[in-house]
Amino acid sequence: MPEPETDRSRGEDLRDVLRRWEAERGPRAPGFPAIRRRISAQPSPLVAPRWTAGRSLRLAGALAWAQLRVVPWLVLPIVLVTVTMAVLAARFLGVSQSASAALSGFCMLMLLGVAATVTMALSPGRADTVSLSTPLGPQVVLMARIGVVLVLDAIAGTAASALVSAWGYTGGLAAVLAGWLAPLAVIAGVATFMAIWAVPWAGMIAGLVVIPLVTPASNSTTSIGLGAFSGAVWEAITPAGVAGVGLLILAAAVLSARSATALRGGLPEPG
Repeated sequence: MPEPETDRSRGEDLRDVLRRWEAERGPRAPGFPAIRRRISAQPSPLVAPRWTAGRSLRLAGALAWAQLRVVPWLVLPIVLVTVTMAVLAARFLGVSQSASAALSGFCMLMLLGVAATVTMALSPGRADTVSLSTPLGPQVVLMARIGVVLVLDAIAGTAASALVSAWGYTGGLAAVLAGWLAPLAVIAGVATFMAIWAVPWAGMIAGLVVIPLVTPASNSTTSIGLGAFSGAVWEAITPAGVAGVGLLILAAAVLSARSATALRGGLPEPG
């Protein structure tokens, strides 16, 4: 039984050493008032510098540039192809039918391009999406990616609108711009919501279904079958209402990005 006795004595010796060390070092330790004054004199980590507009712009630019590297390169050709088709369709319908038919055809093809580009931008095929997005949340990343795509659509669409309005087949420039810019958020929101909660091609199909409802109807559109629903939402809630509903749908899609990502196994739900 000598081993337990030896262990006990070693423990007592160690405690004696610690007591002596504490007695020697103790008086040198600063008191509580000194510690409190030292802490009060230092700047609080909770008082952060004001977030400037320049810093916000730099962050937005960096995020947009990162998302440009994630978005498939085919988005730009798709934008150019759909804009060209919309211009040619407006010219053809304006000559063969009426200005309202040209406006309706132009707006539908423009929004078809929006649904296609948004769907392609949300394709999960790129493996570097997460590495280029962290440490920002899925909502911010999704908003930046959709924003980049919609800016491309808006720039090309505005140029095309100016061209077809200059030809005189679709009416004034304001009417042409309102015809596809007002429902743009609706199509982008519906396509985004379906793409992140289901699969990207579901967003494309949902956009195709909604496009005829939210664009101005042609006077020559048949009133039977699917033609009876053409422009139904556009006429029921006015272009301003269409734009407002679209912003709500797009905001709901962006805000639900974290839950959708968690559901598909991308990251854990917040506690």
